[in-house]
Amino acid sequence: MNETTLKDLMSTALVLGAERAQIIDTSSVVVEDWVIWKCRYGCPLYDKDSLHPPCAPGPESTKKVLGEYSQAILLNGSKGKKLSEVALKLEGKAYQAGYYKAFAMIALPTASDVLPESENAAEEAT
Repeated sequence: MNETTLKDLMSTALVLGAERAQIIDTSSVVVEDWVIWKCRYGCPLYDKDSLHPPCAPGPESTKKVLGEYSQAILLNGSKGKKLSEVALKLEGKAYQAGYYKAFAMIALPTASDVLPESENAAEEAT
């Protein structure tokens, strides 16, 4: 592994376009079961592709994987798609720096980000 540190990667995240980046302990990440219910009963993207439940990893799997890491870089930004792109680029840079377990866990877009306006209006009316 070269001399790239998590602090270096955090700075890289900002250069790539993240508005904020912070090193956190993965034990501080809360993963709860109720979230899957929000998807199942409130999201029109549920069961539409492999990125959304029920195909996406559930809470237990997510907790288990997070337990295999001690630290993470938490990214913040107002532009969801751009922030996802930053996270994926940062994952690649971390891997190239020798962090072979690097893995970007991104927040998926909301239905309003991906559905045409007419479908959004129908979803909001129900």
